Amino acid sequence: MNTKRNIFLSIAAFSFTLALTSTNAFSGESLFNKLDSNSDGMISKTEAEAHEVLKELFDSLDVDGDELISPEEFSLANLDK
Repeated sequence: MNTKRNIFLSIAAFSFTLALTSTNAFSGESLFNKLDSNSDGMISKTEAEAHEVLKELFDSLDVDGDELISPEEFSLANLDK
């Protein structure tokens, strides 16, 4: 991964984390599990639309380009804190 992408992902993750701390909508149960509404272990673009910030960052977090956010991609972004 190139340096610009790393910087962008860091900024995106930080922005997403800040947005989440301003709402109680995802407190308690893990954020990944709440967003994974069909419990298939992945967050699709459709599922991501339930959260405005994730919807905006989806393509940046989808490192492998499969149009799904895996738990690994999600955890690398450090969003579930």
